[in-house]
Amino acid sequence: MIIDDQNPDFNPNVPTLKQVRERLGMTQEQFADALGLSRNTINRYERGIHQRIALSVGQIKRLVELMKQAGLSIEDLPDDIE
Repeated sequence: MIIDDQNPDFNPNVPTLKQVRERLGMTQEQFADALGLSRNTINRYERGIHQRIALSVGQIKRLVELMKQAGLSIEDLPDDIE
């Protein structure tokens, strides 16, 4: 999700995956590896080319772990991850 403050649905209090990744101090490649995705997928998502990312149960569990490390809850993420 790209931050779009022109979008009436944009909520600056909801972290994007990019903000989670940055909070963890990870590169796109490190974050992608941790989630079992390609760096290109993360890159396209952060640039807004992909509007949604579909994650497996294992990837969701890993994302929950990463979110905890970042001091965030999975409920803090936007709804554009399925």
